[in-house]
Amino acid sequence: MSKLIRYGALLAASAFIVFKFYNPNRSADLPIVAITQIISHKTLDTVRTGLVKGLEGQGYVDGKTVKIIYDNANGNTALAAQIAKKFIALKPAVIVALSTTSAQLLIKPTRDAKIPLVFSAVTDPLAAKLVSSYSQTNEGVTGISDFMPAEPQLDMITAFVPHLKKLGVLFNPSEANSVAFLQAMEKEATARGLTFVRGTVNSTAEAAEVTRNLVGKVDALFFPNDNTTMAAAASVARIALQNYIPLFANDSESVKDGAMAAAAYDRMAMGIKTAEVVAGILSGQSTSVYPVTHNVASQIVVNGATLSQLKLTIPEALADKIKVISGKE
Repeated sequence: MSKLIRYGALLAASAFIVFKFYNPNRSADLPIVAITQIISHKTLDTVRTGLVKGLEGQGYVDGKTVKIIYDNANGNTALAAQIAKKFIALKPAVIVALSTTSAQLLIKPTRDAKIPLVFSAVTDPLAAKLVSSYSQTNEGVTGISDFMPAEPQLDMITAFVPHLKKLGVLFNPSEANSVAFLQAMEKEATARGLTFVRGTVNSTAEAAEVTRNLVGKVDALFFPNDNTTMAAAASVARIALQNYIPLFANDSESVKDGAMAAAAYDRMAMGIKTAEVVAGILSGQSTSVYPVTHNVASQIVVNGATLSQLKLTIPEALADKIKVISGKE
């Protein structure tokens, strides 16, 4: 009997070892996709949701065929740098950086460790020195840009506010993405006879007060894909509406939060497009196969409730380009 017991115990131990090392659901043996973003706001969160959804569509399901690790720096650059170090130590198959700041902090460590880096929602990857050109992605870095030319933004704003002379602009000067875009936009605005009135937002907590300080000085307000301001979009929109100032953004999630309108990319589609690149790398492709692109669907999104409260109407010239939403969807 004792021999039978020992034999049974041996079989059980063997079965446990086999299951431990060959169980296809065991996440420790799966390739790691590490995702980081500089701050949590709806635009970046939607890109991340699209990314995970897109990976699932490509067969990369968290906990089954891949292990997804996510961390958020909550707007703290020092914490973002710590996250970068932690991710490098994990030796993931690929790192995904959502936002310019996150990508900039990872560019050197990933190259040194030879870990592919895919960025998304980066306005100007050239100014951020992530790549030397959209087609030069053979150094282990590529991604999806959310750059949108200044012209369609200003066309939209002036169509809604034809008397526009002074445009208040909220942005964080430490975000390279905001600075690069606004330089191009101000050049175009000046050519149209418009004046920029800048409101510096160094932290999300400052956004409301900066907005109040612009009241009475501008005909309309705008903020680009500035992560600091986007995280405070609801409070900025509330103050703008209280003072009957049209607020324009560069993303549809801010419109859901109360901004009046935005010429915006489909952020879910952007995440899914990012997933296509990540899936390709997981399957063995090099980043050089994927040039940087901003070829993502876009449209003008209008908050119907805000438009009504401001007693404005949709310009006839934009009527066939606009999607009206009721607010929070």
